[in-house]
Amino acid sequence: MSLSSQVAPIFLLIAIGFASQRFGWLSDAAMDGLRQIVVRMVLPSVLFLSFLDMNLSPSYLPLVAIVFVACTAGLAIGWPLLRRAYPADRFTPFMMGGYEFGMLGVSLFVGAYGAGALSSIAVVALGHELFIWFVFFALLIAARDGSARPADLLLGFVKNPVTAAIFLGLLGNILGLRTASLDAIRGIDAVITTLHHFSSMIVPAVLIVVGHGLRFETADVGKIAKVIGLRLLVQLPLTVLVSFLVLGAMLGFDLRFQVALFTLMILPPPFIVPLFMPNDAGATAERPLILQVLTIHTLASLIVFAGIVAAFPRF
Repeated sequence: MSLSSQVAPIFLLIAIGFASQRFGWLSDAAMDGLRQIVVRMVLPSVLFLSFLDMNLSPSYLPLVAIVFVACTAGLAIGWPLLRRAYPADRFTPFMMGGYEFGMLGVSLFVGAYGAGALSSIAVVALGHELFIWFVFFALLIAARDGSARPADLLLGFVKNPVTAAIFLGLLGNILGLRTASLDAIRGIDAVITTLHHFSSMIVPAVLIVVGHGLRFETADVGKIAKVIGLRLLVQLPLTVLVSFLVLGAMLGFDLRFQVALFTLMILPPPFIVPLFMPNDAGATAERPLILQVLTIHTLASLIVFAGIVAAFPRF
């Protein structure tokens, strides 16, 4: 498989999504509906089936811990830099931590390396999801409401379709269930087939949604460049260190896990940040900047990911 055949379809699907917004082919309301399908049905189906059928190993536990620590370290290093640069901003510092795994990471990795590579980035995502829900999300809610109750965080973690799918898949795996065995049960086989149908939508649906969400509007270009520059200044060295030195040279994880972690850590900040911002004057002033940071960083991530695929076309 050539580099162009691995990467070009990804860019084309994003371009189709952008064109659908630019020329009015799909309204924002229609795209919001597609986004809900992705978040509540497509992505959970993909992750549930992946975790259900993967070969779990105790050796993955250090990987989960390393990813959690790396995510926490990235935020801990980057947060004070932006707080010092923009002390009046409550939400801009969140651009320094976390990665958009669900709405971008999965589709990029599967789009370039095929469905068989999904289990690699799915394992890597475990540590990230724990970080997002119990560190990043807690700080985000505290910035919005003044505090975050542990019970609310735990409830949000359990009710989130993505995390629920991951842990239901893990539970089924531990219990010895597999799609092959479930396919033999009448009634359940129809559910598994439906999940497979949803899973096949992951690459085009997600990338079209991402493309539709790109917005190029007038904003503080200097501040956007500074925010993204500071994030990359922190994240890129950390990414190389954790992916190839710690994971590869020190712990001996396969190349597929190293590339999966590298892919995760070059992604833009989580797209959920503007969704949880309130409508007060301060947050309203910050929102356009954050949306532009997410847009420009997404494009930068695509370029870096193309370089990853060029360097590692296969595992």
